[in-house]
Amino acid sequence: MQFFLKLYFILSALLDGKRLLAIVKTPLGMCVSSIVLGAIMSLSIAPVEKWPFAVIALVFFMMQLYTCKFVPQVALLTLLFFGTYGTISLTWLNFVMEGFGQVPAVLSYIIIFGFSFAYVAAPYAFLNMVVFYFTQKKKSVYLLCFVPIAFILADYIIYYYLTGFPWLYAGYSCVEGPLKNYAPFIGVRGINTALYVLSAALALTALRKFLYLPIAAMILVVGVFLENIPQVEKLPTITASLVQANITQSVHNNAASANEIFSTYWNLTKPKIQNSKIVVWSESALPVDYYSSADLIGDLDTVFKSEKSDLVTGIFSSVQDKLYNSIVRIGNSADLAKDLPYQKRKLVPFGEIVPFEDYLRPLGSIFVIPNSSFSYGADDQLPVRIRDNKFIPAICYEAIFPEVISSMDSAETNGIIMVSNDSWFGPTQAPEQHLNIARMRAMELQKPMLRCTNSGITAYIDENGKVVDRLPQDQEGVLTVQFAPVKGQTFYSKYGTFTLFIIMLILLGFGIYGLKKKDDASKETLSKLIRP
Repeated sequence: MQFFLKLYFILSALLDGKRLLAIVKTPLGMCVSSIVLGAIMSLSIAPVEKWPFAVIALVFFMMQLYTCKFVPQVALLTLLFFGTYGTISLTWLNFVMEGFGQVPAVLSYIIIFGFSFAYVAAPYAFLNMVVFYFTQKKKSVYLLCFVPIAFILADYIIYYYLTGFPWLYAGYSCVEGPLKNYAPFIGVRGINTALYVLSAALALTALRKFLYLPIAAMILVVGVFLENIPQVEKLPTITASLVQANITQSVHNNAASANEIFSTYWNLTKPKIQNSKIVVWSESALPVDYYSSADLIGDLDTVFKSEKSDLVTGIFSSVQDKLYNSIVRIGNSADLAKDLPYQKRKLVPFGEIVPFEDYLRPLGSIFVIPNSSFSYGADDQLPVRIRDNKFIPAICYEAIFPEVISSMDSAETNGIIMVSNDSWFGPTQAPEQHLNIARMRAMELQKPMLRCTNSGITAYIDENGKVVDRLPQDQEGVLTVQFAPVKGQTFYSKYGTFTLFIIMLILLGFGIYGLKKKDDASKETLSKLIRP
C-alpha cells in the first residue's frame, strides 16, 4: 500500500501543469515532446485511422516551433517529429525484410529507423531549418506561411528523390473528415497544405493570437461545404467480379506452381463468368510470360468471348530481354493480335528492381529478392478499354504516386482498375494504409475503382472514395459488385498541381508582406491587455 501511495504522489508531482510545462520547455523535454507528437501523428493513419490525431500532433508541434530560438533546434525537433512518425508507421517493413530478405530483426528495425530519419524526415528538417533562418524574427509569419511552404517542398522531394516514396503524406490521414472533400480540387498535396495551414492557425490561436482563428475555421467550413460536389456523371452499372485467390507468397514466387495458381483462380472464377461483364484477377495472378503462353491466353480468350465477358489480369510480359510487370485484357473486348499489355511505370526499389544491382546483389540475400529484375514501362501508355469504358490501370506501388494515376485520366476515362499483391505485407497495418491511399486516388479523380488483390484488401471504391464493399483479408473469395462507371473530369485532374503552386505563391506573397511590415508596438501592447 505504501508503494502505491508513493507512486501516486510521484505521478501527481510529475503531471502538475506548471511542472509539466517547465519540463517540456527544457531541451530534453522538447526532444521527448517531439518524439511523442510524432507517435501521436502515426495514430492518424492505419491501423487507428483517426484524422484528428494529425491535427493535434501538428498543432502542438507548431507550438513547439514557435518557441524555438535557434536554427539547429528547429532542425532537430523536426527530424525527431517526422522520423518518429515514419519509424512507427513503417514497422511493417520489418515483415518484408525479415520474411523475404532474411534480414535479422534487429538489423531490419535499424534500417527502418535510418530510412525514416535520413530519407523521410531529413527534407522536412532541412527546409524548415532554412525558412526559420530567414524568418525567425516574425514567428507568426514563419509558422503560418513559411512552414507550410517548406513542408510542401519536402513533400515533393519525398515524391521524386531516389525514385520516391510518398507513402506517408499527412493528407492520407484525411480519407475521412472534412478535409477529404478538397481532394477533387487540389489533390492529396493540397490536403497536406490545408492541414499544415490549419494546424499553424490553431497553434497561433492557442498562443493567444486569436486573429488567426478565422483562417482555421474557414478551412474546416469550406471543407464541409465541399462534401460530395459531383464533377462527374454516373453511367449505367456493370456487373464485375474481383477474384481474391489468397495464394501464399512462397507458392506465388515458385514458377513450378503456375498450374496450381491458375487452377485456384479458375475454380473461383468459373461460376461467375456468365453473369459478370468484367472479371479481375490480381497482380501477377498468371505468373507466366504473356508472349510465351499463347495457348493458355488463347484458351482463356475463347472461353471469355463465348460468355461475352472480359478478364483483366496481372501477368508478366517480356520484350527484347526486358521483363515487365503487366496487365492484359482477355476476352470479349480483346484483340490478341493487336493488344499490347500495360507495363508498370513505377517499380518498388529493392522489391521489383535493385539499384546498382551489379554491386549490391553479391552482398547478400537482402538484395536477392524474388521478382526483382523488372524494367520500367513507358510513360505514354493508354488506358485499358473494356467494352465502351476506359479504365486507368494501376499496379500496386503505382497507386502511391498521384501524377502516375492522374496522367492517364481524361473526361473519357470511366474508372480505375488496380491490381496488387499485398501478401508481401503479411498481418501488418500496410494493407489498410495501401487501401486508404487507393481511396485518395479515387477521390482526386472522382473515378470509381475496382481494386483486386491476392490476399486483401480487395474492394470496390466509389467515386467519392467510399469503400462500398470489400472481402476479408487472408481469405479466398470473389467480390461481385454493381460497378458504376462515370464520365467527366475533376478540377484536380484538369489542372493538377498548378493550383497548389498558386497557393504556394499566395503563402509566399503574404509571408514576404508580413516580413516587411513593421510591427506596431502600441497595438501589440493593447492587444495583449485585452486578450482573455
